[in-house]
Amino acid sequence: MEDLKPDQSGHKQEYPLAYRDKDGTIKVYEEGKEPFVWIKDGSETTKITEDRGSNSPTSSMSSQISGTGESYTEYKKSSGSRTAFPDEEVVVPLSPVPELALPWKRRHDIMPDDMAFREIDEHAMKAPPLVKEDLSQLVQYLSSVTRTNVELVRAFYVWITHNINYDTSGYFGRAPMQPTDVESVLKTRLTVCEGYCKLFEAFCRQASIPVKIICGFAKAFGCKPEEDVTKEIHNAHAWNSVFLEGGWFLLDVTWGAGFVKAKEKKYVPRFNNAYFLTDPEVFITDHFPASVPGYSNCESGREWQLISSKLSKREFINVVNFDKHGKEWGIKPVSHIQSVIHNVENELDIVLKAQYTEMLDFIAFLYEDDRKLDQFTYTYMLSEKKVNIHICLPTTGVFALQIYGRRKKDGRRSDYQPIVKYILQCIKADEDTVPYPAYHTLYGPVEDLHSYGINEVGATYQESEEGEIIISVKPTRYVDILPKLQFGNHNVNLKEYCFVDYSDCFQYINIILRLRYEGYYKLELLTTPNDSKEFSPFVAHLIKCTKACTDGIFPTTKEYALKFKCSILEPLSKHLPPKSEVFVCVKSPIVKEMKFNDCRLKKVDSVTFEGTIKTPAEDCPLSIDACAKDGIYHTLYTYDTVIPLDMISLIPSNYS
Repeated sequence: MEDLKPDQSGHKQEYPLAYRDKDGTIKVYEEGKEPFVWIKDGSETTKITEDRGSNSPTSSMSSQISGTGESYTEYKKSSGSRTAFPDEEVVVPLSPVPELALPWKRRHDIMPDDMAFREIDEHAMKAPPLVKEDLSQLVQYLSSVTRTNVELVRAFYVWITHNINYDTSGYFGRAPMQPTDVESVLKTRLTVCEGYCKLFEAFCRQASIPVKIICGFAKAFGCKPEEDVTKEIHNAHAWNSVFLEGGWFLLDVTWGAGFVKAKEKKYVPRFNNAYFLTDPEVFITDHFPASVPGYSNCESGREWQLISSKLSKREFINVVNFDKHGKEWGIKPVSHIQSVIHNVENELDIVLKAQYTEMLDFIAFLYEDDRKLDQFTYTYMLSEKKVNIHICLPTTGVFALQIYGRRKKDGRRSDYQPIVKYILQCIKADEDTVPYPAYHTLYGPVEDLHSYGINEVGATYQESEEGEIIISVKPTRYVDILPKLQFGNHNVNLKEYCFVDYSDCFQYINIILRLRYEGYYKLELLTTPNDSKEFSPFVAHLIKCTKACTDGIFPTTKEYALKFKCSILEPLSKHLPPKSEVFVCVKSPIVKEMKFNDCRLKKVDSVTFEGTIKTPAEDCPLSIDACAKDGIYHTLYTYDTVIPLDMISLIPSNYS
């Protein structure tokens, strides 16, 4: 900030002017009066008691001094002595600060991706040993490649988080606590949160960037949902706020450097990008500004939440706290903002939104104590950015739900990362809860559906009350579709219970399913995407069957049925009754001639072949064959003759 000088023109000033001297002290000038010094609360300096009116320095400090929304308490300079104050007394705004300048930019605006500050990060991590113990030299080195205060603050964040470790021995009482002053921290490279914050503050002050230390309580690593962290002093914490581009931003260099495993009393150094200029509504989910005994010279007012609707202590305790990747990827709760969901009955849907990260997929697992239950959840996309996690609770009780995700940029070979954890308290559950098929990715269509030649795929979740269901797909070109049906987690071959019907002349392709068992099925539909000969899934459906089908299996479809673009209307059962008349109807725009065994079918129009044939005796194979213009016959569908079980008792003794 540029120094503000007193008016030398002799004109009467409506408001006093103020300036910050070389020691960092803000001094205020009024015409004909001594300067006033603005210092921290708690100083022994005598406070002015008389009413100075609306034109007093206090009434205009926010705008006159820095434009940051800071508010100062007024103290008169001690009589006849000092012209400035020691560093520990240098001006700090006092709580409450009624008009703090909130950040008008989002973290994503400043840091759109992981590589936004790559050169600055690399430069900070390569700082030579000779400059690491001298603050001014270190700031000079870090600033040599930066052009803005944002870039410089980034360099400070990266250097501190990669060079300073947490003093676990001192924190847990195994050794004397390391001093937290800046000189000691640079020398020992060990400190606790207060030392981290002081060092970051010193970096910023050296660069003339407005900065604050905030104290309060935090939900540290291992904190349980709805745990009241404000009751225990060991949950006290400190972090920083820095003034950039017209607003205050929040960051935590301590947690950016790693985390402490409380049970093992061990520090794990691990760079965490999530706490760099974190959006305030995200930061408040695990950092609560509050007055803490022993934390001096810190801001602690509710205004440092930096959100318009302030959270109460109880709301802070209850609010869901996303994991590192959930924060960093900008994933927000839509349906449930509290970490514990009470009074759940039978099932539940949780909706999340990925604000600016392109997500590849999500999965979720239910846990009962330490037992993993991966057959009671399924996930699907509601829209391009919103995901729905459906949970069916197997019994009453308390369950943990952990949601994971992967980014599109990391690819399908990347590991799933934890996003958020909820606690579900179930008060009512169905007696016979049926598990879902295990499926460790999203249900529904793939994102690049059009590259598979498909335009519509129908609803992701469907129910069948009669055991037979038709899934319709709308293609944009000729496609061969391969259905893959799975019942629960059973290894049952259901290939012949699926049938692909092209009778709508490719306006729609109908996949007909006969469901043998009651319960849940997973149906994957596969085809070849553009510029590929390999079949791969383009959609996954979850289907619930409440009544099993008794119609039997479909005829076996052969390769040339697809090549000739055939669709069969009758018969749609593989097992035909022996010595019986059966009506046959098949459509194809390519076939020239068609026969059922040795019986030729009549071509009734340009695409339709039909006829009535008599089946042979039991256990005889049958087939529908056809040829195109070349006259070479190929098998399209195969059948056999089987006596239905309910007819066996009626067969005469002389049947042959």
